[in-house]
Amino acid sequence: MGAPPLRAGWQAPMMARSFTSLFFNAAKKFGKLQRAALRMAAPKAARKRTASARQAAVARQAAKTAAKRAASAASSLGTGRWEASRQFSDARGRRLTFARYTPPAAPRQGMPLVVMLHGCRQTALGFAQGSRMNQWADAGGFMVLYPQQSMTRQVQRCWRWFQPDAEHGGADADLIAALIQSEVTRHGLDPERVYIAGLSAGACMAALVALRHPALIAALAMHSGPVVGDAHTAAAGLATMRRGSVKPLLPLVQSVADPAVFELGMPAMILHGLMDPAVAPRNAKQLFEQFRALNGLGPQDLPVERVLGLGTEKAYRRVDLLRGRKTVLRLCEITRVEHAWSGGDASVRYHARSGPDASALIWRFFQGQRRVAAAR
Repeated sequence: MGAPPLRAGWQAPMMARSFTSLFFNAAKKFGKLQRAALRMAAPKAARKRTASARQAAVARQAAKTAAKRAASAASSLGTGRWEASRQFSDARGRRLTFARYTPPAAPRQGMPLVVMLHGCRQTALGFAQGSRMNQWADAGGFMVLYPQQSMTRQVQRCWRWFQPDAEHGGADADLIAALIQSEVTRHGLDPERVYIAGLSAGACMAALVALRHPALIAALAMHSGPVVGDAHTAAAGLATMRRGSVKPLLPLVQSVADPAVFELGMPAMILHGLMDPAVAPRNAKQLFEQFRALNGLGPQDLPVERVLGLGTEKAYRRVDLLRGRKTVLRLCEITRVEHAWSGGDASVRYHARSGPDASALIWRFFQGQRRVAAAR
């Protein structure tokens, strides 16, 4: 008997809420229709002005973004003179594109020279921006050259380190050496202070240039590079990158080097990220042993080891071999870096924000090296 009045009491508020919901939904739809009608009734000119204003705002924002990027790129290229896409031809008519950077307010006469070789899928411009070596050129007063591999020689712009014969990788190395000699003569640079560095494929090509022309190069730096002289085909190059070499290491160097390098020596710096998935870190240890033997450093020459930046993203282990008080060979194993230039501009491919500034470490190492034989 009491049940029907209870159901009726619940139905009343439910019906009230339902009518309220219908009312507000209808009001919303009416508002949308009204706004659409007003837009359609507005003059076409007004609608065009609104669209134009939106387009202008988008264009202004795009211009601001482009300006910021240009400013960032300009700052990474230094405050001196950047000369892009220059052309060099050697005595055999072989051509090489390169970029040149000259720091401001410094006479070229007697200036040191650093040559930077990019890796695969990179360009001279990208390597300059990512490594920021030009900023160190501003501070140190040295010229920088950025040779660029041609896509007609190798479709991914890889220097042909994996074919070190005279027709391929050896030819690349000799062409780069001819460019260096031409620039030293043309600008009156210091022949005792010519240095070369590279990343990945560029690291191994830098080694080939130094080993084939030891009287020209005072010191060498290799970042994320494979063992020298192990590969002679592209497939073998990939195998070397993955696991290093399984062959005796010194004969590999002898197979690609001018014998004079064993008399002159070649100071070398090796940098490698311990998280590198492309070139196994074992390659760095084997490069260290190759250049240890090449520089006549035996088991009696004990390494000096230090860990720097411990507990930070810039941590690395440094291993030095000295002759007297002079560091001849240096290995830097960088804890938190993959296959990239350590401490570079991470917005540029193959450059990492983490790790110590590789350009700074390389230039400091180079400063202690001279090729005295070059003067003779």
